[in-house]
Amino acid sequence: MDHRIKSGFSLYTNSREAMQNSILKKQIRKKQRIILGGILCVVLLAVFLAYRYRTYHTLKTERTVAEHVDSGTKSFAYKNGSISYNEDGISFIGGDGKVEWEKAYSIKNPIVTYCGDYIAAAYKNGNEILLYDSTGKVKRFSASYAVSDVEVAEQGVIAAVLQGDNENYIELYDASQKKLVTIKTTIDENGYPLDIDLSEDGTMLAVSYLVVDGLQTKNRVAFYDFGEKGQEKEDRLLAGFDFKDTVIPKIQFMGKNTVCAFGDNKTIIFNTKDTPSKQKEIKIYSRIKSIASDDSHFALILENKKKSSKEQYLVQAYNRSGRKVMEREIKTEFSDVYLGPDGVLFVGNYHCSMINYAGHEMYQQNFKKRIQAMAPTGKAERYLITFEDKTQLVRLR
Repeated sequence: MDHRIKSGFSLYTNSREAMQNSILKKQIRKKQRIILGGILCVVLLAVFLAYRYRTYHTLKTERTVAEHVDSGTKSFAYKNGSISYNEDGISFIGGDGKVEWEKAYSIKNPIVTYCGDYIAAAYKNGNEILLYDSTGKVKRFSASYAVSDVEVAEQGVIAAVLQGDNENYIELYDASQKKLVTIKTTIDENGYPLDIDLSEDGTMLAVSYLVVDGLQTKNRVAFYDFGEKGQEKEDRLLAGFDFKDTVIPKIQFMGKNTVCAFGDNKTIIFNTKDTPSKQKEIKIYSRIKSIASDDSHFALILENKKKSSKEQYLVQAYNRSGRKVMEREIKTEFSDVYLGPDGVLFVGNYHCSMINYAGHEMYQQNFKKRIQAMAPTGKAERYLITFEDKTQLVRLR
């Protein structure tokens, strides 16, 4: 009896001590987790800030792509590399700087654009359109009238604006060279087409028209649908929006359901998911020097109207919903502006600089040789730069 009482008392005491020890250990572990969590947050913040405000100091040449270049050579990012083109031909340069394919042609003042795997090249004011796939295989299209603009969708659907004698035409072709749609437009009824863009899937076309109404001018943004929604519409016209006292020379799809119309005094963002509708207007109070855009951001480079500032230009960057993500004053003189994975790239005759979306200047350099072209590739930190005597793949270091 006594033994059992003593034994029972002993078991109760050990259990109580064990519970206290367990609670103490949990408290210690909780404090350790809090401390480790705090350290991890500090480390992550430090890594984030280091990446966001990183600075590069030099360009390392990874490969010389070409020793002899044409003075009109231009480049743009394509897949993991770059497309380089001029009046004599076009080539695809991979991310390692090797020429994957090269095709010759003779096109004066070429218009070149791409979407997905396909690249379209057209003879401006001529009748020929070339369609390349990612391997360099080409198909040729012969337009009925002179080509003034061309766009391509990811399936190889081509939209072309053609100039007739007294009217204009918008024609669509598929990748098999079949003509899909012809839309006739006249200056009196529709206006003069300033710019077009085709959605990624090739089912919707956005057109900016300049309309003269008596002594007044206005800009009309029209949306044509070549899918089910546009079947019952006259000329496939799904919606149109008029803007007084505004000229819209550039219009672009950004992603699947967003269209940006860049005017001389405002930028209009449309949502095209169901029926096209205005989502946002951004008013502009300074003269626009340049515009750059891609699928996720656009940048406006404006004349700086601040009298107290010595910087000549004001850079504003927005995401595709119209939210301003960066604003910075700059004094850099430039001839071209590009958006790349690292930020906004400014290229002048002998100078380049780069500003990320935090407004931090990541890189700037003066060159002894004249820059003919410089553009991002499909890889971060890698750029294709063309001087007067050579083209090089370079990397920011």
